[in-house]
Amino acid sequence: MRALVVLCLVPLAFLAGVLVYVTVSYAHLQAHAPARPRWATLREIAREIGWALLVQPLLPIHYLWGRRMGGSAGKRPIVLVHGYMQNRVDFLAIARALARGGAGPLYGFNYAWWRDVDDSASRLGRFVEAVRAETGCTELDLVCHSLGGLVAMAYVTAGGGPRVRRVVTIASPHGGVAWRGPIPGQSAPHLRADDELRLRALRRLPVPTLSIYSTHDNVVHPAETSSVAARGGTDLVVEAPGHLTILFSREVQSAVRDFLLA
Repeated sequence: MRALVVLCLVPLAFLAGVLVYVTVSYAHLQAHAPARPRWATLREIAREIGWALLVQPLLPIHYLWGRRMGGSAGKRPIVLVHGYMQNRVDFLAIARALARGGAGPLYGFNYAWWRDVDDSASRLGRFVEAVRAETGCTELDLVCHSLGGLVAMAYVTAGGGPRVRRVVTIASPHGGVAWRGPIPGQSAPHLRADDELRLRALRRLPVPTLSIYSTHDNVVHPAETSSVAARGGTDLVVEAPGHLTILFSREVQSAVRDFLLA
């Protein structure tokens, strides 16, 4: 009987968590994004909830499942770097789009998101070296989401640039988030728009970088915080999608593929 109660409570708790995340984040977004019709906001809320309910139950599997995510063998490797509280599962759609385009091989890098960004960047460096040794390639590409973009920027600006050909960041808060509520973990200072992050955001990018971000990201806002144009990078602004939904946008998938295969 107790096991049955637990089995019922777990999905209910998960659903409640998703609803709280979406409700609070979209409420906070209203003061930091251009006004839009209510139906458009409700549509994106529904999409964010839908993708969260579909993808997040797979999160535990991708902590255990192998690091390879498909792609062609013998070409330039691509390392996928996830965001805050996530793992490689968020890249399922993008990995599939890249593999169909003949890119790869594709590797998903899991790291301890609660650790300091510089520590995670060091771990990314070791992962990159392992991929280079395994494939025999001297350089590779990085595709990152959210906090993963800050980890990648810390890595390439601290000496990893010669090993990286191109970087794509998606919904990454290069200038810090507007949220002033609690952010658990040692990575919190790197996610807030404090003096250290502003100094990091002034550094010239050592590799060609594409930053893709939404006009109405419910986590990373205002939108300008994701811009890298002033640092020598390229910005691509897409209309409307939320923080998780943006990873499943065909427009975004095509942009990532085109930038890496150009």
